[in-house]
Amino acid sequence: MGWNSRVTGSLRVGVCLLAFAVLCAGAARGADVGLAMQESGDGAGSAIHIVHGVANAGPLDAYVDGAIALIGIMFGESSGSLALEPGEHAFVVVPSGAAPDAAIVDGPISLQDGERYYAALLGTAEEASVGLYAIDDRPIDAGSARFRIISGVADAGEIVPAFSGGDALSEPLAFGDASQYATIDAGVYDLEILDAVTGASLLSLPQTPFAEGAATDVILFGQLSDGTLQALIVPTSLETTPIEGRVARVFSGECATLGPLVADLGVVQEGRGASVGVQETPPVAQGFGLAPVSFAALTATPHVVAISDTADEDAASLACGEIGGQLTDTGSLVIALEPSFSGGPSGIAVLAPTLENPDATGISIFLTGLAAGEATNDAEPVSEEAAD
Repeated sequence: MGWNSRVTGSLRVGVCLLAFAVLCAGAARGADVGLAMQESGDGAGSAIHIVHGVANAGPLDAYVDGAIALIGIMFGESSGSLALEPGEHAFVVVPSGAAPDAAIVDGPISLQDGERYYAALLGTAEEASVGLYAIDDRPIDAGSARFRIISGVADAGEIVPAFSGGDALSEPLAFGDASQYATIDAGVYDLEILDAVTGASLLSLPQTPFAEGAATDVILFGQLSDGTLQALIVPTSLETTPIEGRVARVFSGECATLGPLVADLGVVQEGRGASVGVQETPPVAQGFGLAPVSFAALTATPHVVAISDTADEDAASLACGEIGGQLTDTGSLVIALEPSFSGGPSGIAVLAPTLENPDATGISIFLTGLAAGEATNDAEPVSEEAAD
């Protein structure tokens, strides 16, 4: 997914991990454990969640600015949200019941206004560290989830998180590294944590939930040497927003007389990443979907790719292309998507059989024209059939 293993600043993620020092900010959410501070709300300010991942350490207490903030958090637990003012604070972690001068971690934390963080206590009791990781709590599209992996296993070397039997989810992560957040369809996934050198599985995480409308942090902690390696799955609820864009679908029949719906290809929308190169270029909307129909079946009888504003069955097509034509040298098929009314959007669709599943066809959509604007409801149709 193109993640950078050493997160710097993109997507509002910060990471820092130094023994006996807290130099930047991170957060998590979970069960409350003896909080002695006010719970954070939705207003201005900052907040941290403290995660106990210090192998061979018992319960821990945390002090902020000399005041007790957290009592008795146990290994593998995450605190509730601790509200703090933005700015720099003195942060001290001690064995539960000990005085601040018995700190296993002692240093400053610097918090930005409006940010939430995980403060992950990592390493061992003899050489403890704190990694501070800002949560990407921006709104997310409905149906999607955001997640990242944080490596806090001091004796594991570099690790590679991956889908079970599939692709790596990031570049190798060293102790204290965090992957960048990635967006994925909400659902349950099987994950593996692999040794970056040997490829051996260090930890299996079957049925890991990435909930809709949540930023989920998978925090790895403990040690390989004593069998305490484990993962804490901590979701943070986000605001969800309706997905904006056109809808691409496959129908049987022809553009003038659409038949039954065959496949929903999802949303076609403009790119949402950073703007690069020449500015103010014409917008291009794009999308990709898998049709659960073989390429051979789509080309054996008449089928079309149609673009509309909504997924309603009777929604009028804005652009449409009939599936047929000459194959490319790579075996894919490129079809034209022609506007259904004067001034409507146009583009192309690229169809190709999938290697993994011969009974499915991958379809990429590219639109120009009205792809990024409002539909022209009063535009005159190209033909009477299109008006119907």
